[in-house]
This record gives sequence, C-alpha cells and structure tokens, in this order.
Amino acid sequence: DAITYVCILKACGILGSLEVGEDINVEVRKQGLLQKNVVLGTALVDMYAKCGALEKAQEVFEQLPERNLVSWNALISGYAQNGLGDEALKCFRQMKDTGISPTEITYVSTLKACGLVGSLVIGKEIDAEIRKWGVIENDTVLCNSLVNMYSKCGDLKAARIMFDEMIVRNVYSWSAVIAAYAQHGKGEDALKLFNLMLNHSGLPNKVTFISILDACANSKDLVVGTCTRTRLIGTEIGCDVVVATSFVNMYAKCGNVREARKVFDVMLERNVISWNAMISAYAQHGEGMEAIQLYKKMKENQV
Repeated sequence: DAITYVCILKACGILGSLEVGEDINVEVRKQGLLQKNVVLGTALVDMYAKCGALEKAQEVFEQLPERNLVSWNALISGYAQNGLGDEALKCFRQMKDTGISPTEITYVSTLKACGLVGSLVIGKEIDAEIRKWGVIENDTVLCNSLVNMYSKCGDLKAARIMFDEMIVRNVYSWSAVIAAYAQHGKGEDALKLFNLMLNHSGLPNKVTFISILDACANSKDLVVGTCTRTRLIGTEIGCDVVVATSFVNMYAKCGNVREARKVFDVMLERNVISWNAMISAYAQHGEGMEAIQLYKKMKENQV
C-alpha cells in the first residue's frame, strides 16, 4: 500500500537506487495513488531528488494535487544538494509566493544554494528573516549554514561575526571558518583559529585538516604542515586519499618536493588528482624529467 511504497522510496533515496524507484513510480501510477496521497507523491519527489534525477523530481512535483511544506523542502533540498543553486532559489521564492512559511530545513537548503551561486543579497535577507524568530545563536545547524553561506560568498567578516556570536559550536562550525580563511588566501588567520580550536577542546575532522594544509600551502608554513603530518601518521584520516593529496600539495608549494614524493610513494590509494599534484610539483620546480617519468608511470597504472 501507500505506506509500503513510502518506506521503499526512502530506501531508494538512501541507496541512490533510481531503477527500483522508477519501478515503484510505475506501480504507483497504475494504482492511481499519486493523485490521492500527497505523502507518497512527496516521497517520489524526494527519491528522485536524492538520486540526482531533478527533472523527474520536478515533473512529479508539478503533478501533485497538493503541495505542502515537505514537498517544497524535498525539491529545494534536491536542487541544492545537486549543485543547482539557481533552481533551488527559484523554488524558494515560489514557495514563499504561495504563502508557505519556511522552516529551519528550508533555510539550511536555501543558504546552501546562496553559497553555490554567490548570492550574498538573498543570503543576508534570510539571515534577517531568521533573526526575527528571536535568538538563533543556540541553533548550531542554522548558524553553521550562515557561516558557510557568508564564507562561500566571500564575506569573511560576516562569517566570523556569525561564528563569534554562536553559543554552541561543533567541529563543522570551526572547520567552516578555517576553510573560509584558507580558501581566501588568509593562511595565518586559518592557523590561528585552528590553534584556538585545539585550545577549546575542539576535535578536528577531515575537512579541518584539509583546510589547515591548504592554509599552510598558501602561507608557506612548512613547520605547521609537518606537525600536522606527524599528528596524522597512522590514523584513518591520515590515510585518506584527499588528505594525503593535500600533504603532497602542501609540501610542493612549500618547496619541499622530496618530502612531497615521500608522501606520494606511501599513499595506500591514489586518484588522478594525487598524480596531478605530484607531476605538477615536479614541473613547477623545474624537474621536467621527473615529471615526464611520473606521467609515464601514471599511464602504466591506467589512471
């Protein structure tokens, strides 16, 4: 029945199983359930969105006999999660035009969309709307979304103000601001905040370390970069291909190509970005022969 289908569609969304989801869509339509059950229709929208089939999600959404907050949230979130910021913002405006009031879930997805397209104006409008609710400093999820939005839109001052206002911070709060400083070439500020995070018993995660390594690369801080490597040797994070590649990049930009190659050679897994980082390191430091030899080895490994 409809409840069965709703549960299975949720599973399809979690697994990204579009084929099974499509089969259920056919069954639902054969039974005429789509026009009778808004919950089931919303589950279809959500499934298609989570599977990245946004055109299908939009198609089902437009066929719903009734659209509620959950339906709109599913579509807005789907567009935002798949990097389609403009479409998410368009849905957000349409939802508000119908008289439906946004919730925290709506705002989180819409702020992500603002960051994707660099829409600082809409982001600030949402910030103002949220503050009308009252004190938001205790809402870590919303505050993190605002920090991320301001960071992605290039307003580091507003991102830091929002961060400083937060009463409760988690690792994502710290990582968002550290990443913002690193991505905008403010390595020293990123490193200062990282030390502050450690002093406040903050536990860094993978994103934090990648941001710190970017900051070290930008500020040519080989000391902090090496200390970070020492901290991560033998850990699960240290073995991660993205983190290891960040170490290669950091050592290369700090001028230590030999150490970059050492990290590269002990990597348990390499992807095309890892190879590119090491080849680029040799090329940028005038070691053309080594770059060519590594390129040939890359092709031999069928990367």
